Amino acid sequence: MSEKTSNIKLNRSALFDKIKTSSEKIDEKLALFNLPPLLKKSKFLLAAFAVIVLVVILTITSLSVGRSDIPIYTVKKDKFLVSITESGEIRAKNSISITTPRIRGNLKIVKLVPEGTYVKANDTIVQFDPTEAITNLKDAEAKLEIALSDRARMVAEQKSSLTRLESDLKSAELSYELSKLNLEQMKFEAEIKQQEAKLNHQRNELSFIKSKQELESKHIINQSELNKIGIEVQQRRADLERSQRDLQQLTLTSPTEGLVVYETNWQTGRKISIGDAPWPGMTLISLPDLSKMQSMTYVNEVDVSRVTKNLQVRVKLDAFQDSTFEGVISNVASLGKTKDQNSNIKVFEIEVDISKQSEILKPGMTTSNQIIINEIPGVLFVPQESVFEKDGKKIVYLMNGSDFDEQEVEVGEKGENYILIKKGLKEGDKVALRDPTIIIGETEESKSESNSVTVPSSVK
Repeated sequence: MSEKTSNIKLNRSALFDKIKTSSEKIDEKLALFNLPPLLKKSKFLLAAFAVIVLVVILTITSLSVGRSDIPIYTVKKDKFLVSITESGEIRAKNSISITTPRIRGNLKIVKLVPEGTYVKANDTIVQFDPTEAITNLKDAEAKLEIALSDRARMVAEQKSSLTRLESDLKSAELSYELSKLNLEQMKFEAEIKQQEAKLNHQRNELSFIKSKQELESKHIINQSELNKIGIEVQQRRADLERSQRDLQQLTLTSPTEGLVVYETNWQTGRKISIGDAPWPGMTLISLPDLSKMQSMTYVNEVDVSRVTKNLQVRVKLDAFQDSTFEGVISNVASLGKTKDQNSNIKVFEIEVDISKQSEILKPGMTTSNQIIINEIPGVLFVPQESVFEKDGKKIVYLMNGSDFDEQEVEVGEKGENYILIKKGLKEGDKVALRDPTIIIGETEESKSESNSVTVPSSVK
């Protein structure tokens, strides 16, 4: 386009030079004739003629340039696919998951077996930082020791207190018995002495009853205190056992042999790594069963209503573009989740079971999954970029010889790149893949120069 435009500029300049030279010679010839003054001006006649010639040249050139580089598409009748293509990742359909232990405190991964390692049963695969767990264990041990010490001190104090109360009770009992004997001996004494002995006996009796009640009450109180300190000791012992278990659970081992596959850390958006702080219960590693594989993908909330179980899927490995596997949707998630932390877009997880197995299928490989929503046989369709909207109508530019005519069409379902044509075209028709009325690549300089020439309305 630019080369042709440059040639036009050179031809135009040369044409104006020739016109100027010829104009001077013609003026000399016209001066010999008796003509009106206006017609004796050859510049006027030649200028008008030059304008007409330039308009014709520019029109022919623009038409040839505008038409020659317009891509076209030949309409054909074939099977039309309505599909959605989403990226995914290969994983085993069945696998053993290694999850973060549900323990107190913060967790931090300090050791991680490399992904792809084939481990045996009881091999260590994940190690968490034990610093906080060791601190908790020592604290639990100290608290248990304190509780045991408190219980021992309480037992000793209760024993001493009971000994004193039992002694007091024995003393009160002896005083009571003595006062009782003394009261018997006072039967033959004076009335006043009998009265005094009787009062003393009553006092000793009350003291004996009181001591007896105090001892009984002390037994009840002591038992209650022992129960309370016993509960505390049990709690401290349980805390210690839990701290011991927590420390043990910071080392994760493989329950069986298998291939180590890292899971995605949704906090970071990447696979787990050393230094991550996963939440309790989070899946860290999978040990897959490689005999049954599937591709995990996600569908936008706008499209999920069209995706159902048992739809056919074409799974293509990004690493092996020439390998395509047939699959079928086995599950569509009922609940959506955000695509990532920085987005509000909801996506739904889709499980695609791969029918054929192959050695090249490895967990973690990325895939392109074409979900076939519908297949319509024997219909006409064109690329979506060939359909335009004009005055509320859908049109295409139908090739007619060296030109293009506007053709109204009725469209149907859309695929990923094509759109179904119900009416307006027939097989073999050729349509423009861009608007032929727009000249692409026209520079501002060429626009300004072309605009400086007055073009007749009939040419426009």
